Amino acid sequence: MGRKLSGVLVAAVVGLAAGCGGGSGSGVAIDAGGKPALEELGAMLKQLSDEGRKPPARPAELEAVEPMIPVAGPAIRAGDIVYLWGAGYASGGMQVVAYEKKAPTEGGYVLLQDGTVKSMTADEFKSSPQAKK
Repeated sequence: MGRKLSGVLVAAVVGLAAGCGGGSGSGVAIDAGGKPALEELGAMLKQLSDEGRKPPARPAELEAVEPMIPVAGPAIRAGDIVYLWGAGYASGGMQVVAYEKKAPTEGGYVLLQDGTVKSMTADEFKSSPQAKK
């Protein structure tokens, strides 16, 4: 009897854990200000650079790398994160590659070419150079 109860409890805990993690992934990133999504995007761009691959140059190319960005991909598609298509990783690069939708007007988090995610005011954002392809 004890084993059956243990098995049921383990199954319940595993089921709850799986259910809790799956549905809240993108909502957590946006609620946290988009920082986790931008960090994930930066890591993906660095990995592509390390592998000698080009970053997505248009929305249709996002699908190929979306498994690498389970939080950032949906945020980009939803428009919560603005990615400058074709912009990639550059060691020491300080140009903006991606940003929260609200950054130009309210300030928010931005992703720089070197993978750094930082918070900027709207004025700082407006004076920051944006990456080119």
